[in-house]
Amino acid sequence: MSTDASGRAGERPISLETDRVADAGAARSIALLCVLVLTASYVSVLYGITQVVGGSRALFAVVVVMLVGATVLARLIRPWTAAALALAAAGVGFAYYLTSAGVDPSVVIMAADTIVSDTVALATGLPILQMVQAGIWTLGFAPAPVFLSWYLAMRGRYGLGVVPGGAALGFLVLTGDAGTLVTVVGTLAAIGAVAAGELEHRGGSLRQADLLAALFALAVVLSLSVTVVPGQPAAPTHLSQGEPGTLEATLDTAPQRSGIAGEVDLSPAVRFTVESDQRSYWRTGVYDRFTGDGWVRTGRSSRYDGHLASPPSDVGTIEQTITPETELGVMPVAPQPIALEGDVTRRTTVSQHGQPRPDAPLSAGERYTVVSSVVDSDPAALRTAGTDYPDSVTDRYLQLPESTSSEFQARTAEITADAENPYETAVAIERHLESSKEYSLSVSKPDGNVAEEFTTEMEAGYCVYFATAMTQMLRAEGVPARYVTGYTSGEQVDDDTYVVRGLDAHAWVEVYFPEHGWVQFDPTPSDSRDAVHTDRLEQARDAGIENVDTDETDDEPSDPTGDESIDHSEPESNETPGPDDPNESTPAAQGNETNETPSDPATGTGGSDSANDGSLVTITRETAALGLVALVGLAAGARRTNAATRLRRVLGIYWHGRRRDPDRDAEHAFTRLERLLARQYRPRRRSESARAYLHALSIAADAGDATPIDTRTERVVDYYERATYGTGVSRTEADEAIAIVDDLARAQLPVLGRLR
Repeated sequence: MSTDASGRAGERPISLETDRVADAGAARSIALLCVLVLTASYVSVLYGITQVVGGSRALFAVVVVMLVGATVLARLIRPWTAAALALAAAGVGFAYYLTSAGVDPSVVIMAADTIVSDTVALATGLPILQMVQAGIWTLGFAPAPVFLSWYLAMRGRYGLGVVPGGAALGFLVLTGDAGTLVTVVGTLAAIGAVAAGELEHRGGSLRQADLLAALFALAVVLSLSVTVVPGQPAAPTHLSQGEPGTLEATLDTAPQRSGIAGEVDLSPAVRFTVESDQRSYWRTGVYDRFTGDGWVRTGRSSRYDGHLASPPSDVGTIEQTITPETELGVMPVAPQPIALEGDVTRRTTVSQHGQPRPDAPLSAGERYTVVSSVVDSDPAALRTAGTDYPDSVTDRYLQLPESTSSEFQARTAEITADAENPYETAVAIERHLESSKEYSLSVSKPDGNVAEEFTTEMEAGYCVYFATAMTQMLRAEGVPARYVTGYTSGEQVDDDTYVVRGLDAHAWVEVYFPEHGWVQFDPTPSDSRDAVHTDRLEQARDAGIENVDTDETDDEPSDPTGDESIDHSEPESNETPGPDDPNESTPAAQGNETNETPSDPATGTGGSDSANDGSLVTITRETAALGLVALVGLAAGARRTNAATRLRRVLGIYWHGRRRDPDRDAEHAFTRLERLLARQYRPRRRSESARAYLHALSIAADAGDATPIDTRTERVVDYYERATYGTGVSRTEADEAIAIVDDLARAQLPVLGRLR
């Protein structure tokens, strides 16, 4: 007997020790997995950037090398040595990418100043994609946190291990590059690594996972409660021109971005008037980096100091005075501006592409004057311009997303096969798009690369699609090009006066020619645009919308085709370049070429946009993920606190449930009564019988210490004792006991106590 007892006594500690070892091993595996997930969260952001600017293979190689190196060195070197190696790896990462991009190694040290300057700018809210050398910075950024995080994790220092990875993710949150889902996943992974590490070190059981899940959900809630990230300026949406959902708002999504949408709305409202001695497009934005589904303007803007860069050569100037007729978040100018005048210049910044923009919206009547240079666009001269492009042009305006398909490049090469120089290449692409694609407003934005999808799959689109495709096709052929937004010349109301409306918003292309500068090309078909422009304006006038006309245009018919447009195919032409279509219009949202969508007289916008009327709710992947995390957290918290059991016990006081056997019902009625009395008086002690418990409560009540007990409780106790120890009770007696407890419980409903 003693041997068996001692044997059994010896078995249990061995089993517990085995369980602890198994739990520790599982906890370590979970901690390491969480560190990998944290690493993947910020590396995925960097990967998305390199997919746009190039270098994703190099990034992947760097990450793999760092993980393997950290695994091998985890038990061979000390932490301080590992930190030094991580810094060295970061330097090697910068140098490697610089040299792989063709930069002389002797220049690498000189580039360090730019890298440091850009990093500081990123910490104050500059998204990485807006950096001119985003790829260089990204490749240099990855090695240190990847190596250190995995090195420390392999040594079991999980708390310290999440610090470099968490700092890397936090930095990307500051820049605005890390989205909500990535941030939440990385945060949860960091918490999971620390929590699992504690379980491993302290011998905790994995059965405590419900506590971890509840902590995860709490972390998500706390992270979402912080709506302002230090150093990241709030998006200046007031500087985005046009009402939400309009083409204007799409073209100028934000000061540094231009979006690409599907169906968009048009506003016929007058935006500004121009007094100019020549007709022109009025440019508002220049964008150089294509992400696949939108455009980004790289580089930081500088304060206007009275000087703007001039093109390599020109054939004259255009002077124009712009007067906003409503609040204007952009600064329209005729390309290429070389001087600005007016009070607004005191709060004007200029992008590295030479485009001015106001710091705050311009008010109605806040005039300013612009002098723009007219670039020589004589076809004969452009044909012989050559390809001796400045490095500043080729470094910035030949970018293609790394994932650009060979099919797109082959199709472009086929279209431009007969071109003998960049000018003929641009003309060939312009003519192809004008003749092969229909102009339509009823388009859906493709999921993939917009330029590729429009070139190879789509049959119709509007200016955004045409200009995007042409820019990328030119770049695929090695011709520097950039995407430009603004307005067409608008409605001419006098010899030198033009009224520009929201429906004149437009996108086109500028192509660089050595010794000339940037020359305008517009691949969007003009005829159908003109029809939409006229129809939309007449609809607005018929609807009596007040802000679609000025004193000069009121009751005057619109004439969108009354001026000549530039023809790049005429070699003998030496006229001052003008737009392909002076009064080009833009597509109306939720409609087609005839613009049949009914408009809203109050706003001048289409009336069928269900996405903006609040009737439909779109659930994004981020929302679904956050909802799942919240549900898991609530479930884990409920389990941890036994909330379900507590709730069931409370509800059981007030609801008896299904009635079956009379004896069991009598016993359950007493159980309910006992919980009710415990809530009102005190719980029954283990040594007390049911009748003794009731007698003790009655004595206390008679002594004035509590409310008198209802005498009907004695019948419930009597039925309980007979059902448990005696001959049983009848169905009638059991129902009576239930009814008594129901009545007593209902009397207590207004004064519910705390959950037990």
